[in-house]
Amino acid sequence: MRILVVGAGALGGLVGAQLTEAGEDVLLLEIDEKRADLLNREGLYITEEGKGERKISVRVITTMEGIDPVDLVFVSVKTYQTEVAVKGVLPVIGDDTRVLSMQNGIGNTDVMVGILGREKVLSGITYHSIQHTGPNKLRYRVGIKPIQIASCEGKSGPDVEKIGEVFRKAGLKTDVVRNIDHVIWQKLLHNAVVNPVSALTGQNCNQLLEDQDLQALMREVCMEIIAVMRARGVPIINKDDPYAPVIDSQKALGENRPSMWQDLDRGLKTEVDALNGAIVAEAERHGLKAPLNWMLVRLVHSAERRNQNKESGE
Repeated sequence: MRILVVGAGALGGLVGAQLTEAGEDVLLLEIDEKRADLLNREGLYITEEGKGERKISVRVITTMEGIDPVDLVFVSVKTYQTEVAVKGVLPVIGDDTRVLSMQNGIGNTDVMVGILGREKVLSGITYHSIQHTGPNKLRYRVGIKPIQIASCEGKSGPDVEKIGEVFRKAGLKTDVVRNIDHVIWQKLLHNAVVNPVSALTGQNCNQLLEDQDLQALMREVCMEIIAVMRARGVPIINKDDPYAPVIDSQKALGENRPSMWQDLDRGLKTEVDALNGAIVAEAERHGLKAPLNWMLVRLVHSAERRNQNKESGE
């Protein structure tokens, strides 16, 4: 399968490398020319937790010039980059091309559908935990559940099944399902509780679990989100204690640091608007309030500005 990975960061790099290793015809699009040159020269080093490091040679491009249409576009840019990224790769999206998002947060596939139409867009979710350990090095822990992908049309055809098979062949356990909205919200619950608190405190998941004050705060943030999920009709995994699955995910992540922590640490803009910000907006649509999530959005944006001021010397 001919595949274009848009964004050669943590998720895009890992998925692109594994698909390449499995023999698929893969190109990774990276706008940073220096990093693209590094990846082309030295390859990508990936380490699965508990296993040794391995090098995978990848093909990286910085422009779409001269690129023929592909079978699959895998979008792995930050949520706030989605519209520009998809419009930038329109020349390689042919009649039979499918476009798959496994990005954090909600709203990404809505943007894609607005540009491409519902029939071309696939929504996906992964529970992999991936960290940058160098400019061309990644360390990852396999997700506690398989990747899930679904057509935004709500039906599974041969093209979607083929993509699932390609992912499985590359060692990426993948289920093709009919609808993924509820699963996306269940993952959003975990991300919106854990990511901003870890990012703002600098603590990994093990450290968060040991802090009773932070656990009390995170439980209350969780319950705000649960109220929104119930208003949307999203099933609650543990009705007796909705926070229990979030504790389990923290235990599974262990010393790993969530992506929002990594973004702040690297001086990058975060995806808090597509996580906690989206929850605040959805709460308002249902006549609810989410003040703790609103507060986390404000605190993360403040931290982003501090990073920008440091870089500018202010």
